[in-house]
Amino acid sequence: MWSLFKKKNGKLIDLNDYTLSGGGKLGESYVHRTNPDVLLKLYPQNLEAMGREEYERACKVFELGVPSPEPGELVHTGDGRIGILFKRIAGKKSYARALADNPEHLEEYAATFARMSKELHAIRPKAGTFPKIKDQYKAAIALNPYLNGKEKEAVLRFIDGLPDADTALHGDLHQGNIIFTEDGKQYFIDLSEFCTGSPLFDLGIMMIQTCWLPEEEERELYHIGLDTSKAFWKAFVRAYFGPDASLEEVQAQLRPYAFLRILTIERSLGSPRMEIRPALHELIGI
Repeated sequence: MWSLFKKKNGKLIDLNDYTLSGGGKLGESYVHRTNPDVLLKLYPQNLEAMGREEYERACKVFELGVPSPEPGELVHTGDGRIGILFKRIAGKKSYARALADNPEHLEEYAATFARMSKELHAIRPKAGTFPKIKDQYKAAIALNPYLNGKEKEAVLRFIDGLPDADTALHGDLHQGNIIFTEDGKQYFIDLSEFCTGSPLFDLGIMMIQTCWLPEEEERELYHIGLDTSKAFWKAFVRAYFGPDASLEEVQAQLRPYAFLRILTIERSLGSPRMEIRPALHELIGI
């Protein structure tokens, strides 16, 4: 682990020692005022569990050898928020931001993103190191307040029938969660859902984030229009599955995994996605 940070227990920090560098719905990032090699990822008070989860998994992911920011300590602030200290990666840019800034490089970005994803999906962590994605999905769906008992039972049976795998998964794979630097290095970030299972789960998430979001949400989250995002997805599919892969067949294969992902996040979104219910009912046989 990074020699600057050796403690694993959370400690109190003074937020005045840090400068805000970015933020979003799931937290804020800060750079240390006197040591710019230190990055603080700070979670909102209601996401303390996510912060602890990411810290534990980020340490395991880094030790596994997956290219990712090196974690230091788990910390907390005087107002009760939890955070993670990372070794800062200077000059980073996400593939979402890169597409916004240089859309003419879309094919190149998609090829590199696909290569990174395939390399991740070739890793098989030791059994028990990370949770299984099927277990994560089943736990989230059991808590979904927008599904009735019959729907939950059918969805859980459907998940049980999906293929198992011991492949490493990001758990929230999309164009904002791989970053790169000017010297050509790439890193996976936001590792709170890292797990194992079939790569189709990761790819279903990727399809949602590139093709299924409304135009305004795509621009808010990823700084690009839906047309550019869909073009990136098409290039990604060719690079991941091969130049002769049928986009329609790939999307049909991933559709159930995309539906399941939506069901796992409805509770956090605060509303059901009723537009998928008819197709979901057909899929799970009710």
